[in-house]
Amino acid sequence: MTSSLAKIEDFPSDPVEFFKRILQEAAKGHPDGFVQEMNLATVDEEYGVLNRTVLYRGLTQDNCVFYITHRYVRNFKNLQANPQACITFYMPDVKDGAGKQNTWQVRLIGATAVELAQSEMDALWAKENLAAQIRGHICPCGEPINYDELKAKHDQFLQDHRGKSIERPASYTAWKFQPQRWDFLKVGLDQIADRVQYRLQKDGKWASMHVST
Repeated sequence: MTSSLAKIEDFPSDPVEFFKRILQEAAKGHPDGFVQEMNLATVDEEYGVLNRTVLYRGLTQDNCVFYITHRYVRNFKNLQANPQACITFYMPDVKDGAGKQNTWQVRLIGATAVELAQSEMDALWAKENLAAQIRGHICPCGEPINYDELKAKHDQFLQDHRGKSIERPASYTAWKFQPQRWDFLKVGLDQIADRVQYRLQKDGKWASMHVST
């Protein structure tokens, strides 16, 4: 049996730059077309807290993590009622410069969700694949369904819109997240994890430090 301490070294002063660096390294272990996932936790009136896995859609122009959703789904209603959220990225098997495998966990703590302007939605909608666009029109998220009925509805929609552009539904929207802290955890085999945390200061700058796991 062995044991050692993981150590995060050479991290930048800007947490977003650090995040982008880790994402880039993590993507090397995946095939082309891979889309990073993230866990979104929101406050829910009925269940207290709800977690779900959603697709990470990138960064806004002001360097905020964002994701896309619809107004009729529960995660939208949660954020509309209480915009406080937490986001977690889990990225196993990320190789460092020496070729060693590490697991990274990146969290956005104490984040406030802000809905993106409708003026930005058309450009995002145009990037959606066909399946996502059809889903936005025919799938009542969380409602009981009959597979055969839904398939018939899907196939008819597909036939009616073949070769045509699909209109963006009014429900289509997106949220960005402004965190109070970025938390980066790194750990390898038989190691005690290291964490680097960035804490937002009153002057709008980030203070970074190692914190115990």
